[in-house]
Amino acid sequence: MAGVREKLLTASDLAALCEVDLKTIHNWVDRGRIAHFRTPGRHLRFKAADVAEFLRAWGYSVPRELAKATSKSMMAIGTKDTMAHVARALGEGVPIRHATHPYDALIYAGADPADVYIVDVRSVSGDVDVTSLFEALHRASSQGTFVALSDEPISLPSFVTRIGRNDGQQLKAFLLPEAAAQAGTPLQAASGAASEEPPRSLAAGGSSR
Repeated sequence: MAGVREKLLTASDLAALCEVDLKTIHNWVDRGRIAHFRTPGRHLRFKAADVAEFLRAWGYSVPRELAKATSKSMMAIGTKDTMAHVARALGEGVPIRHATHPYDALIYAGADPADVYIVDVRSVSGDVDVTSLFEALHRASSQGTFVALSDEPISLPSFVTRIGRNDGQQLKAFLLPEAAAQAGTPLQAASGAASEEPPRSLAAGGSSR
């Protein structure tokens, strides 16, 4: 796909990903549905991160190479059920590493720190002190985002956000706010008219500029 290496995509790239024609892409651009800019020659360009966010928000599949190039690295620490819950909440195309044991997470964090750490408190509290775990992860990734999945009010460091263990909606809203905030489809009128499903078949028309 052209543009992924440079983290820029063309209108044609986006049309191919969404299986729509170029006229539809320009319609979305004109309505402000997707972030974009124009080159000095007035050609449309899209940052890969914006495209990935757009695809997730509107329910399109995100190609693996695009997801890897744009997504924050995330690590879920807990059981397989924890991993499954986080994956369902954040949606397809969001790469997530999994550590079943806190010590494994610390080893991974030391070698290749993640941007986001999601810790299932109930799953790990029998093995380590949760506060100490978060503090160790924070030392490895001081600019990271830290989430504790817990239904019970617990004492946590100030840099940690607590979210209910089964509250997938809140988890997505916190970690992927733009995707969670979207409603309807890209073709929905700003006035709140009924949404229109984006066409899935390519049609003639439009321009790549």
